[in-house]
Amino acid sequence: MKKWLRWGFLALAAALLAWAVAKEWDDVTAALAALSWGTILAAGLAATIALGVNALSWREVMVSVGLTASVPSALRVFLLSQVGKYVPGSVWPVLAQAEFARDHGVSRARAMTGSIVAMIVGVVTAALVGLTGAALTVPDAVATYWWVLPVALGLVALLTPPVLSRVVALAFRVTKRTEDPVHISGRALAASAGWSVLMWLLLGLQAWLLLREIAPGEKSTYILATGAFALAWLVGFLVVIAPAGAGVREAALVVLLASVATQAQALSLALVSRFVMTAADAIGFAAGVAIGRGRPASEPDRTAAS
Repeated sequence: MKKWLRWGFLALAAALLAWAVAKEWDDVTAALAALSWGTILAAGLAATIALGVNALSWREVMVSVGLTASVPSALRVFLLSQVGKYVPGSVWPVLAQAEFARDHGVSRARAMTGSIVAMIVGVVTAALVGLTGAALTVPDAVATYWWVLPVALGLVALLTPPVLSRVVALAFRVTKRTEDPVHISGRALAASAGWSVLMWLLLGLQAWLLLREIAPGEKSTYILATGAFALAWLVGFLVVIAPAGAGVREAALVVLLASVATQAQALSLALVSRFVMTAADAIGFAAGVAIGRGRPASEPDRTAAS
């Protein structure tokens, strides 16, 4: 029953992912008219590699909380969980990661803690890359989105090992967990942050490849595209009332790219980029399924008690 429930959830998520692609297809095809297939494929490749790099960032934290799975097995867990983003409710990817991580000896509480910390690492690095890039290329960006800075600094403070250990211990006491609280090492956090920065640089490359054809010009630089994309993503993430940042992320891109792109061009970039990243999630899902099929039949699933 547990196996059928898992695959039923994945089937639902995959169907919603396909619906997300179909829903935007007409608008996307209009925006794609200004792009060459070489650029679209290169942007898709950058987004797909970024997804894999994000999985490695997540794995660094999960190893620190007890995950002993190989890199392919960890990739499978992460890539399959990402389709949970398309099920209404932001919690599904974390729950899916926790459930699949249990097959590799990690309790649900420890797995959820690790996934949440890895998500915070991604938010902090988005702020680092986004604010730096935007400050260097968009003079008014910091003044417009000043409120992102204190949020980012607060999350950086939360990720320092002494503070993080106390917060996790308190969470375990409040939830009445009987196991020892998770301790995530500073080395694991630093390694996770390094992979996460690389992910944002790759996603910035994806955005720049699209920007230079949608809004060609000397000012459409890689630094601008990377900073604008990371900061727009972060704004969309922090405005929790917007599902997956829809609308908010696009509005932020219009502001951040105003010096190099018209509103229509910025919206086209946002639309095509969202579509490219959705396609990357679909490729990641297929890769996760393929990795699962490629596991030796003798490799057992190990489920820790929760």
